[in-house]
Amino acid sequence: MTEEELYTLLDEHDIPYEVAHHRAVLTVAEAAEVVPDHGVATKNLFLRDDKKRQFFLVCALVETQVDLRHLHERLGSRRLSFASAELLRARLGLEPGSVTPFGVLNDESCEVTLVFDEGLRHARFDAHPLVNTATLFVEMDDVLPLLEVHGTRVVFCDLT
Repeated sequence: MTEEELYTLLDEHDIPYEVAHHRAVLTVAEAAEVVPDHGVATKNLFLRDDKKRQFFLVCALVETQVDLRHLHERLGSRRLSFASAELLRARLGLEPGSVTPFGVLNDESCEVTLVFDEGLRHARFDAHPLVNTATLFVEMDDVLPLLEVHGTRVVFCDLT
């Protein structure tokens, strides 16, 4: 899916959103310099278990320090670590620096579990639209039905 195809999909599902285009950003710190404050700022981590059988896309509040040593216990998985850029491309069709919850829409087999920080429940949040040269602002309550229709497993979790 491309950035434009994502906008079309959001329009087809009557999901309101705002878009801010900006220079490419690779880190949360860079994004803070160029992204307007129109929603809860997030960071995204693509994780895999130690056997590379389970994959998780974690969307956390920017200020949250995600404890990877214990997160696997909350998610009922084996120990977790960061997935490689190759796995990111293969599973979600994304490049490093462009990780976004919308990447699960590229996961046709719905094998990646999307984990949202509990603090994002019912929030307006920011996310890349599959590229790191723009930021979308959407309401969680509007996005969840789209993810459900897609077949993505979505979990809300206290990530600290």
